[in-house]
Amino acid sequence: MVSRLRSLASSLELRLFVPLGATIALVLSFHALLGYWGARDEISRFVRADLERSTSLIRSATRDGMLLNRMDEVQSRIEQLGASQGFTGIRVYAKDGRIALSADATERGRVVAISAEACATCHTNGEVTGPNVLRFNNIALERGGHEAQRSLTVINNEPSCSATACHSPPGLQPVLGVLDVQMTMAPFDEAIARARLQLGWTTALLILASGLIAALFIRRLVHEPVARLREGTRRIAAGDLNTRIDVPGRTELATLAGAFNGMVADLRGARDELDRWSRTLEQKVEEKALALKQAQQQMNQVETMASLGKLSATVAHELNNPLSGILAYARLVRREIAEQPIEQRVREELEGYLALVDKECVRCGDIVKNLLLFARGRSVRPKATDINQIIDHGLKLLRHHLEMNKVQLETTLIEGDPTIVADQNQILQAVLALLMNAIEAMQGEHDRSAILGVHLTGDLERVEIRISDTGGGIPPELIPHIFKPFVTTKGEGSGVGLGLSVVYGVVHGHGGDISVQSQPGVGTTFTITLPRKPSMEVEPKVVTAAETAAKEIAT
Repeated sequence: MVSRLRSLASSLELRLFVPLGATIALVLSFHALLGYWGARDEISRFVRADLERSTSLIRSATRDGMLLNRMDEVQSRIEQLGASQGFTGIRVYAKDGRIALSADATERGRVVAISAEACATCHTNGEVTGPNVLRFNNIALERGGHEAQRSLTVINNEPSCSATACHSPPGLQPVLGVLDVQMTMAPFDEAIARARLQLGWTTALLILASGLIAALFIRRLVHEPVARLREGTRRIAAGDLNTRIDVPGRTELATLAGAFNGMVADLRGARDELDRWSRTLEQKVEEKALALKQAQQQMNQVETMASLGKLSATVAHELNNPLSGILAYARLVRREIAEQPIEQRVREELEGYLALVDKECVRCGDIVKNLLLFARGRSVRPKATDINQIIDHGLKLLRHHLEMNKVQLETTLIEGDPTIVADQNQILQAVLALLMNAIEAMQGEHDRSAILGVHLTGDLERVEIRISDTGGGIPPELIPHIFKPFVTTKGEGSGVGLGLSVVYGVVHGHGGDISVQSQPGVGTTFTITLPRKPSMEVEPKVVTAAETAAKEIAT
């Protein structure tokens, strides 16, 4: 409550309303005071004029009786006039200060001292100052709490006076006496009181109405716009830069609100720009950090794979000669056994052992060959070749395997131009590796048909080769690592997992890409995408499987 009162006391509208209301109240009060003074003076002048008219009427009514010296008749008329409403006293003073005539008969004959108020104007310090000093004079008296107006009029000695016996001639006695007429001011006081009350209420109502109108104008023109500005600044301070302050009209506050909205729009634009730059900077920093991390991983993997490649080459060369010797001696032993007189059962058993040795030597030879392919650099010598012929040649080489494993073949070759610029032997090697993997993946799957799909599509820029099978599929956890060296889905003793690494190196050496999609229990699809004309120099580019495998591991 205290805080609200303090806020109200410091508000702009109150600081405007207080001086404005005080000014309005002061102006209206001063105007009412001037009106009151003017009305009182006007009524006072009206009363004096009425008193003068009444005095003139009394003189006219008593003139004839005084000229004829009929004092009883004049006294009777004065008493009648004194009984009229508004008169508080009517007297005729003789020259010596004696009350000759009076509306109050009990006052007749009483002598008024020369120092009395009624005589003070004509007699100063006991000396006569002359009749011309006073013609019509109004004197305020107190009567029952109300003022009374007095009119003192000199009664001159006229030559037409017929009763010359009652006074001296005009030349000797120019003034016979003074007519004193008094009228009450009670009606005037009541009228002034009513006027004062009415003027007070009117002024109060005008002050109240003016204050209300001023308050409404201040609220409409000042309070509401200021409240909108204050609320807008509070919301903007809270971070809401979508705030807009609407102040109608063409006032200074409306102009201020418009400038404020422009400032907020600029701030919002600056904030959006900063946010955008911040996001861009964060993204660039993340991209650079990721690129550095990948570069570091790639360097480490390249070094590792280079070392592994050298080791593979050394191991392959070291194993190749002993394996060749073992294979040669196994065949010599088989020939000698064939020439020796040995029991048939023993002969067949020994030939079985030698056939196993021969088979394992051939398998080891294949492993050595893959090791050499993985380790040695291979020159990519691209030339225009028919991709349809490469696929057809690979399928013919594997026809015996297809028939032995009862694999159904589905092929779709490119219609139109089948020409690509590539190394025919390396593309054939990669395709044969994928086809063999597909055939081997479908061995032992007797619950559904074995179908090998080879589909080619192409446009003006690229050629796509899709090789699919209906084998057991690749486990999901191995798919991200399937092109890395020494990763295999075959059983133990069936390979070292270098075939797909070699395929990956061949495809990327031609500027292409390879991907895999597999679902366990449904099958696997490898997709090779090769450009029609790879962007490579005229000189053959040497690409090793170790390098491409290192890049695959890094990514």
